[in-house]
Amino acid sequence: MPNIARRTVALIILAVAIIAAAVALDLLPSASAQSDEQTGRIVARRLADGRTEFGWQPTGGEHVLPTGRFFPANVDHRRWLRSTPVEVDGEEIGRINARLRDDGRIEFAFTPTGGERILPPSRYFPAGARIGRWLRSTEITWNDASRFAAVSAGDWHTCGLRTNGEITCWGGSRSGEADAPGRAFSAVSAGEGHTCGLRTSGAIECWGWNGAGQAGAPNGTFSAVSAGAWHTCGLRTSGAVVCWGSDNNGQTVSPSNLFNAVSVGSSRTCGLRTNGEITCWGGSRSGEADAPDRTFSAVSAGFNHTCGLQTSGAIVCWGWNRAGQADAPDGTFSAVSAGGSHTCGLHTSGAIVCWGWNGAGQADAPGGVFSAVSAGGSHTCGLRTSGAIVCWGDNDWGQTDAPGRAFSAVSAGGSHTCGLRTSGAIVCWGDNDWGQAGAPGGVFSAVSAGDWHTCGLRTSGAVVCWGADNNGQTVSPSNLYSAISVGSSRACGLRANGVAECWNLPPPPIGE
Repeated sequence: MPNIARRTVALIILAVAIIAAAVALDLLPSASAQSDEQTGRIVARRLADGRTEFGWQPTGGEHVLPTGRFFPANVDHRRWLRSTPVEVDGEEIGRINARLRDDGRIEFAFTPTGGERILPPSRYFPAGARIGRWLRSTEITWNDASRFAAVSAGDWHTCGLRTNGEITCWGGSRSGEADAPGRAFSAVSAGEGHTCGLRTSGAIECWGWNGAGQAGAPNGTFSAVSAGAWHTCGLRTSGAVVCWGSDNNGQTVSPSNLFNAVSVGSSRTCGLRTNGEITCWGGSRSGEADAPDRTFSAVSAGFNHTCGLQTSGAIVCWGWNRAGQADAPDGTFSAVSAGGSHTCGLHTSGAIVCWGWNGAGQADAPGGVFSAVSAGGSHTCGLRTSGAIVCWGDNDWGQTDAPGRAFSAVSAGGSHTCGLRTSGAIVCWGDNDWGQAGAPGGVFSAVSAGDWHTCGLRTSGAVVCWGADNNGQTVSPSNLYSAISVGSSRACGLRANGVAECWNLPPPPIGE
């Protein structure tokens, strides 16, 4: 199942006879959507051949016409038909539903992706509508708290912060760096082999590789966090920067100044002072810690280069420049992100512009309007204004396979991740050498990803497994379960009576 994005949608059409037609043509502007609200209207018109063409109109936008959008002239009464997916800004937001009523009118509805069918008050297309005239339904609104509000690209994995406070990660997860804990985060930063999130309480929580202590966040209240390769830094609410992890170049020894922002690179740290100056400390073999004497509004530390966004909107970079990653283009930008050997800026127009090394296509930004950008090791991700995440570049571990919205659960395996959509479908991404990311169709209530195989729990209680089967671990038992958990080469389930059972255990060592 492709990873499809989505945003606003809803359908329906007004009308009823000649008098009601005037009411149906509601031309008043719609109220603006709240942060997690999606709004739009269903539009429809009668064609000369008797069919009815329908589409979607996002609030304040143009008509969006799905591929399958024609209601036949003769169909069975009361049977709901549905369109192909409606996409807004490259993101799937749902489908339009339509059915013929006994009186000849067509009733329209809209089903958001992962949601329930919505029936707007004005949703009937009159039997005698004038040919070629577009009519529209009343406005359809639904809450979509599962879209993304921020994105952070690490070296081999990517994490997105959903608007409901949950963090969803995908790509490589050898050390559990893509295995995000529960919700209630306000920010996320993906490092090389670990990830850190800022809780809504102000506490920092990290997960993944901790060989140098980079995931051992201190106590206290913070306003920002930045995860690097072997160290991490947090910005306290007082303005002080605190760092932990590897200190082989003095990158965790923070100065006593007060800062507004902090960004961690490979072996250095850079902070944006309250006076607009950038101060860096730690390794500086290529001058990446030697910030110019200018006034900035943002800073981003890459692998061996650093970039600052000036208050004028211009980007200035310094440090290692063998691939041109420090050669910032002209123009006015609102954000900058320095990656491994490339850099990307968010132009004030909403377009993403990248420069530097492009061996994996990490600098080939797609078109469209974005609200944020994050450059990783060899890949880049952008957050569209619709809340969809789009990634490009190296995808060896599935780090560019951004999932869509509407998940109710997620499970990170050895090098792949699986999510359970609110519809009950399972979607997996990442390493699929053994088929561990090739989820079957159908409705599930739970999913668990292991190293090389994955198992899903059907709503009936049956277990279905797929992927590597060198030890028979995908041969599912015939019993019914209420919960499952997959390990490296085995799986365990909890029976309804509370008894735990495991199957396909590896053989004991010789002599035991």
